[in-house]
Amino acid sequence: MSFLKRLFSSNTLEPTQRVRICVECGMPVADHKDWCSIRRGHAEMERLKAEASDANPSITQRPLGA
Repeated sequence: MSFLKRLFSSNTLEPTQRVRICVECGMPVADHKDWCSIRRGHAEMERLKAEASDANPSITQRPLGA
């Protein structure tokens, strides 16, 4: 019945905003738990990327066609 109501309703409400949920800790991606390995892996990748760009800044500043 809910499907039919949505299909035939004249309400033009804005769609609800979707929230991405982490598959490991079950929290929204913006609010990962500290023990979540997905969060730790993401933080580790960002840390390594920051170290690489500090060590060799020409890597991130190279033009696309070069």
